[in-house]
Amino acid sequence: MHRLRGTFVSALRWTIMLALLPLERMILARQGQNDRWRPIFIVGAPRSGTSLLYELMVARFRFAYFSNLAHRFYMVPIAVTCLGWPVVRRWSGEFRSRYGHIDGWGAPNEAGWIWARWFKTNEWRGREPNAAGAFDQMRRTIQALSAVFGAPFVNKNVMHSNRIGLMCSIFPGALFIEIKRKETDNVQSIMRARMKEAGPTEDGAGWWSVRPRIADRYIGRDRLTQACAQVLGVSFDIERDSAEYCPGHVFTVDYEELCRHPEVSLDSIRRFLESHGQKVENYKSVPEAFEALNDKRLPEAVMDDQIRDVLSMIESDIRVVRVGGA
Repeated sequence: MHRLRGTFVSALRWTIMLALLPLERMILARQGQNDRWRPIFIVGAPRSGTSLLYELMVARFRFAYFSNLAHRFYMVPIAVTCLGWPVVRRWSGEFRSRYGHIDGWGAPNEAGWIWARWFKTNEWRGREPNAAGAFDQMRRTIQALSAVFGAPFVNKNVMHSNRIGLMCSIFPGALFIEIKRKETDNVQSIMRARMKEAGPTEDGAGWWSVRPRIADRYIGRDRLTQACAQVLGVSFDIERDSAEYCPGHVFTVDYEELCRHPEVSLDSIRRFLESHGQKVENYKSVPEAFEALNDKRLPEAVMDDQIRDVLSMIESDIRVVRVGGA
């Protein structure tokens, strides 16, 4: 019965998307060059607080974003956003997520199905050729969504963390907000997610979620080593690529500080965006504070001292890569 229902839902989704494709193409064809809005991308390691920051930014300021509705109808995100506008605009943040998913048709979504139309999984190489106009379609889609919302576009997707060079070539002037969490807590959270088999599934090489450049050194290693390599490797990719492709275009937010003083962190983000010529409008208020989820320890006896030892080993590897330029 469950499989039958899934087949029906999938068939219905495709029927709707095929029906809306002419409208989607017409909207995209009308998009010209528009420098009014700079796209903004939230990046960072998995389980570092990217979902909370995404929801806070969409709730606090007026931004365009891919909603759950747009994600579900991923071939026609603009057309379905226009038709579902009342549903999207009624969404109000509850600031609860389950491994990156925020409930509600109008809630912000990382839009993995939409980005997968244009990107290969874990693709990080700097400047890739424009395959069959895919990147032009990407630009037109983001421009069209900004026009619908009348606001700059923001999106959180940890897979963009090692695509910064590519994203800068597609979107000149793009801005990035990186969020960092206490490293031992970040590793603990990744380990918990993998033990629960929550979030994305492991790829064919046994890697979970975004794969930093140094990941190949740790394929087949234990999950603790991979989690440590992921936290440090993603940060290193962001540091190196932003310095090469868009110096000054990355702003770093501390997760714990964001939880303690959301408005202070959001005001800092506003100042960063405005310093690059991107004005943002106030939208709604947000809670005064959040509880940082740092007290949920692993069920197994993996202690912070052990995590720090592995982190230290990974840091040594990264120093070698940094010096060697590999």
